[in-house]
Amino acid sequence: MQKRIAVLGGVGFIGTHLCLRLIGEGHTVYCVDIRDKACSPLLRQVAQHPRFRYVRHNITSPFSIRCDEIYNLAAPSCVRYSEALPVETLKVCMLGAINALDVARSGHARLLYASSGNIYGPVYSDAAYSAAEACSTRRILAEGKRAAEALHRAYQSEFGVDARIARIYNTYGFGADPMDQRVVMKMIVAALLGKEIVVNGSGEQLRTFCWVEDLVDGLIRLMEAPRLENVRTVNLGSSHEIAIRALAEKIVEMTGSKSQIVHTEARIDDVRRRTPDLSAARRDLEWMPHTPLAEGLQRTIDYAERLLAEKQQTRISWAEMI
Repeated sequence: MQKRIAVLGGVGFIGTHLCLRLIGEGHTVYCVDIRDKACSPLLRQVAQHPRFRYVRHNITSPFSIRCDEIYNLAAPSCVRYSEALPVETLKVCMLGAINALDVARSGHARLLYASSGNIYGPVYSDAAYSAAEACSTRRILAEGKRAAEALHRAYQSEFGVDARIARIYNTYGFGADPMDQRVVMKMIVAALLGKEIVVNGSGEQLRTFCWVEDLVDGLIRLMEAPRLENVRTVNLGSSHEIAIRALAEKIVEMTGSKSQIVHTEARIDDVRRRTPDLSAARRDLEWMPHTPLAEGLQRTIDYAERLLAEKQQTRISWAEMI
């Protein structure tokens, strides 16, 4: 059945892939974002599609869209800023959640909120957790996500809004901006340019990385799952662990790069291990990621190479015209 679906944060990395998947399935998609759709190289191919609607809007302000489903992926990405923006981050998480929930409530739409695996920790002692660290970009975003989760549970309990929560872990893939500061793309671009690859701390911290199209499949399965009495909440990510240092070494090997891996001081909020428990996703959604890390890395490397080559050619052509 064809549906009208709003994707808040639709110009973002995951949002772009979600928009493309939903359009491909025959739905009408409203892509809502403060960024122009041209910021996503993948959305350019559907900019004129009859089932694609772009809406420029900041969800911290009220809005109205008549739709069947809402995916709220909007968040100020912590990797886009060198300094924390704690107030703006909390506004997007909390006011954005309230405005999306009000749209879902008034229009009887089903709503999926993209939370983060970062809400699980770390836990600090008073001595170790200073006021400055409490407002660090990563921690304030996690606290905003935690508050937004509570809002979704409250709206379902008090108003009957059909809400679901996806706690998303590290995701990577093609379609990201080459200047994206997520760890995989950041390392790949540095390796392709022959620059130093920076690793925080010892590099022994364990992470998992989920291929973006696998992640999108999980989001859609969660949206389509039967409603529960309580807000259905699942972790989405990969269960394959790899140390950050080992990831950097693998990327250097796969790109044939001469880049050096350098270590900087460890971050206080950099937990030793962050791996999702996927038992609920397996049991309730019959979902598991299936793209091997090596395959996904190669596809991302190929994408980054093409993008960097295009940017270099563009600069050369422009210079020659002058």
